[in-house]
Amino acid sequence: MKKVLGLVVSERNLGNSEILVKEIMDAVPDPCARELIRLTDLKIEPCRACYRCLSPGSRCVKKDDFNFVLDKILESDGLIIGLPVYFLGPHGSYKMLTDRFLGAGHYSRHTRGKPCAVVMPFGMPGWEGYTRTAALVLPRMLEMRLVDCWQVHAALPGESMLKDENREYARRLGSGLFTARESGRGPRECPHCGSDLFRLLPGGEIECPLCAARGNLRDGGVPDFSRPGHTRFSAEKLEEHFNVWLVEMRDKYLRERDILKEVQKPYRGKQWWVKGRGGANGGTVS
Repeated sequence: MKKVLGLVVSERNLGNSEILVKEIMDAVPDPCARELIRLTDLKIEPCRACYRCLSPGSRCVKKDDFNFVLDKILESDGLIIGLPVYFLGPHGSYKMLTDRFLGAGHYSRHTRGKPCAVVMPFGMPGWEGYTRTAALVLPRMLEMRLVDCWQVHAALPGESMLKDENREYARRLGSGLFTARESGRGPRECPHCGSDLFRLLPGGEIECPLCAARGNLRDGGVPDFSRPGHTRFSAEKLEEHFNVWLVEMRDKYLRERDILKEVQKPYRGKQWWVKGRGGANGGTVS
């Protein structure tokens, strides 16, 4: 029996992220086991870059809920992410989660080719910012088959279901989750990863900041990535980054940490930290 995991990245109970994820999951054909995680209910701490998760068979050593979320993702057959747009980007807890996937080189063998759909409710048109590109990071690192990256204009809780076309689209997305192919690319999206942001380079070149593919800007502002080149999300480049380069950096640190500690020494006495009082009313704004 297939298992589908819904990852809701929002504190709003029955908000658009939750409702859209549930509508999609409900349409997945039975037999199907369904599980939901509200990421904001969990404790996901910042990555401390200790590199311990880079060793095969090792897990993150932090005592929070990351390994719980990771296990649920790895054991699922399909992933639905509900990710609202906040201030020109995705909810901050999503970034906190993706930062913890330093060991993705070991995790992706469990997720490679599995379907993933991302649905992103947003309130004001034109304020979506970089949300789409940021949302792609997790499924691309895990080499999942991204079947959709759907932006939905809906600000008020439940507003997304006031439009029949949204409900119908969600149902189609769920019913075809395991049979759908990789989502197509629009004319102004990176053909390799789907990002809609580009970096302007000298000589008329452009670069996708997400996958590092390079191309040129044609007349009419249409990006052209037709020439051959590498992308960081190819299987070879992911292997090189996570299982070669990062491991080499870990080993280099172990070799040179005594030298690095000497570099750090002059700065240890500069203790100019200030700390907040904490609590709900700990700030200075009244």
